[in-house]
Formats: sequence, C-alpha cells, structure tokens
Amino acid sequence: MNTSASQQPRMQEQALLNHVKRLERAGSDHYAVQVHLSKLLTFQRLPECFEVVRTMLARDAKKCDASLFATSTNDLFVVYSREALTHIDEALARICHVLGIDPFFADGDSATQDFCSYFDLDSQFTELTERVESLIQSRAEQERLARTAKKSQGAGKPLDLGNLAALEKAIAQADLSGMTSRQAICEVNDDGRPVPLFYELFTSIGALRQTLLPDQDLISDRWLFQYLTTKLDQRMLAWLTKNDDATLKHSFSLNINIASVLSPRFLEFDGLLDKTRRNTIVIELQKTDVFADIARFIFAREFLLDRGYRICLDGLTALSLPFIDRHKLGFELVKLHWTPQLRQQAEGKDGDTLRAAIEATNPRRIIMMRCESDDAIGLGHKLGISLFQGYFLDHLLSEKITREEAAERLSAALARHRRVASPAQAAS
Repeated sequence: MNTSASQQPRMQEQALLNHVKRLERAGSDHYAVQVHLSKLLTFQRLPECFEVVRTMLARDAKKCDASLFATSTNDLFVVYSREALTHIDEALARICHVLGIDPFFADGDSATQDFCSYFDLDSQFTELTERVESLIQSRAEQERLARTAKKSQGAGKPLDLGNLAALEKAIAQADLSGMTSRQAICEVNDDGRPVPLFYELFTSIGALRQTLLPDQDLISDRWLFQYLTTKLDQRMLAWLTKNDDATLKHSFSLNINIASVLSPRFLEFDGLLDKTRRNTIVIELQKTDVFADIARFIFAREFLLDRGYRICLDGLTALSLPFIDRHKLGFELVKLHWTPQLRQQAEGKDGDTLRAAIEATNPRRIIMMRCESDDAIGLGHKLGISLFQGYFLDHLLSEKITREEAAERLSAALARHRRVASPAQAAS
C-alpha cells in the first residue's frame, strides 16, 4: 500500500506513473480510478475536507492492498486489483455520500458518474498514462509561472510576531486617511438603478501593505491578522473621532471586532454622538468573532442596541446561512457572500434549504456582498434580495447607469471584438 501522504503532489504524480508502468510490464489484472475532488464547488475552498476524504480513502485502500496517490489538482488516484473492485466501489459510494451537499452533485446520478473516471489497465493503459503525464506537465508549468511571479512581484514574508510588532508601530504613526475606502450598500429594484443607502468604511489591506510594509504577507497567519485588525479598528475609530468629512454625516457602517466595540476608543467615539446619529450607523461583526465567544458577543450586542446602533452579521455563505437565526441573535441585517457558484447552489438539490433559510432570515434584511457581475443581482432578485454591495455596483454608480445599460455596453463591446477578430481569423 502506497499512500505517500508526506510526498509533494508532483512526486506522487510521478510515483503514480511509475507504479502504473510497473504493473503494465508485469501484466497484472489491475484497475485505476481518478476521484475528481477538483470538480467540487464548495469544498474546493475547504482544504481540511480534502484531508478527511484522503484519510477515508487511504484506510479503505489499505484494507485491500490498493495504492493511493494525490495530485496537485487535489484529485486522488486509486490503483487496485480485480479482487478489490467491490471494496473500492463501496468506499467511493461512501465518499460521494459524505460530499453530497456540494452543489456539484446537484445533477444526481450523472454527477456521481462524472465524479470518478475508471481505467482498465489492460485496455486503457495508454489513456491513463497520458492523463498522468498531462498532470505532471501542468504541474511543472504552474511551478514555472509561480517562480516567475515570485521573482517579479515577491510573495512577501509571512507575518510573524517580530514583523507584527514593526507593523503595529507603523500603523500607530501612519496617516490612514489615504488607506480608508468607502463602498456603497445599494438597493436595486426592478428599474435596475442602484440607490446607495449607506457606505461601509474600511481600511484597504492592499494599500496598507503597499504603503507601510510592501514585503510582508499580512494575511499569512489568520490569528495574527485578526490581532492586526483590532489595531486597525483603533486607528479607524481615532480617525472618525477627529474627522469632519461631510460623507461621515450620512449613514455608514463599520466592520470591526467585538473587542474593539468594548474598547475605550469606541466609548470615546460613542460619546461624541447623539441617539439620532447612532441610529444611522451600522456596526458589522464577523461570524467567526461572534461565535468565538458568545458571552462577549451578547454583552456587546446589548450595549450596541441600547446605544441605538444597528448591527449586521458579516461573512455568511450559502452553507452557513441555514444555521443562523437572525432574529434570536439580534441582528437587523446579515451579509451573504455571492460567488459564481451560488446560482448552482440555489438551483441544485439543496436549493430548497437555501431558499427556506433566506425566507426565514427575511430577504429584505440580507445584503448580497462581493457582487462582481450582473448575475449576482439577477439571482438576488430571484431570491427576493434587493440590497447589494460589490465592484459591479461600484461600476454602475461611477458610470451612472443601470444594470441593463451595463449589459448593453458589454454586448456592444463583444460585438466590436468579434468584428475586429473576424478579418484576422480569415487572413490566417
């Protein structure tokens, strides 16, 4: 049994190729299956789930003396004898069941069939080796491009306690006004014209890195980055306390940590506002921060509501929304992360669960965030959502156009591109 769990994917792909060639020379009766974990939509963003699947399949493969190999694409290959056919089929069926919530499986049996590619080494040896050699070549090309990009841009040093201290000192002394961004939360009704309701204020991490420590990767460590954001919160609150920007006289939202809400700096900021002013401010809290310490969240929530602020739960996805009770948690608004796969999730076999969760939450209280295309707004309207935030809305506002006018411009641009490309293609 060869799990090769500690090997790099490239080494495993080469080991797979060598193993298959040895079996072919020996003339043994073997099969291989490629498990296409790379086709998953939701779990592609959850690497820990891949590790669970690898472990499950490795244990089943060991029981029947099969060999398991991982690839750089997150796919798995199992090579096994004819005697192990039933055992491996049962193992794969269990894995499909565990992963069944993923939108990829929305098409039922046809998706399950596409999830696994089978090879008979007697008749499909060439097809299998070509598949593996293609993976090896693709991996080599990716590594070459990564090396080139690293030389030209620099990935940045990982954030650690040493450079965190230097960054914290730099933040304390820096003028953050040039790094503070505003993004509108808009209502988009049937006329397709976005109407800004309030603006989210936040510190641009990209601008922060470029200005203060361009050689640092600020998000390399999740918990150090979380600590860093508390320091940014303090500077943001200090800036708001002293700033007389006219835009701050209108409704806006702050995405800050619960620890920052309970800090002396927030109390100082709060003391400058009257009840009417607080009613126009939305405090956004991240779901990971909320559930990390429920008692602290409940105290912060009661304090914010008593002072007159509105609160919003940020960071929800199609998977987490069904587990959130907005009413019981006391949030006026929640933010749902849009992705290109959200339509597949909404229209797949678990779409009823998502639509029920949206209805229970109240679609009028959901902000669809990170909207990058018109499809986000179209899907949101289909689900009853009318509040949106993202670069596509920024584009509509800056151009002062509706989503329909944006679509017309895109169609016209594509038509021009086709007209330009056609003579060139004919000449070639």
